Amino acid sequence: MALILWLINILFWPGLGTMISACMGGGDMITDQLIVGILQWLTAGCLVGWIWAIWWGYLLYKKAK
Repeated sequence: MALILWLINILFWPGLGTMISACMGGGDMITDQLIVGILQWLTAGCLVGWIWAIWWGYLLYKKAK
């Protein structure tokens, strides 16, 4: 599942994969992940958010392994 969310962050909508992972998680990570996903989406226009979303997706994928 982490690979699919990573691909969503790369190919479709930066931050969406992060926001979905926030909804799938539990505990305090929900708020943190959701805020990160929103910030990735808001800053995607200047490529900072897109690069951040790719990196964050990689970290989520690596943690899920």
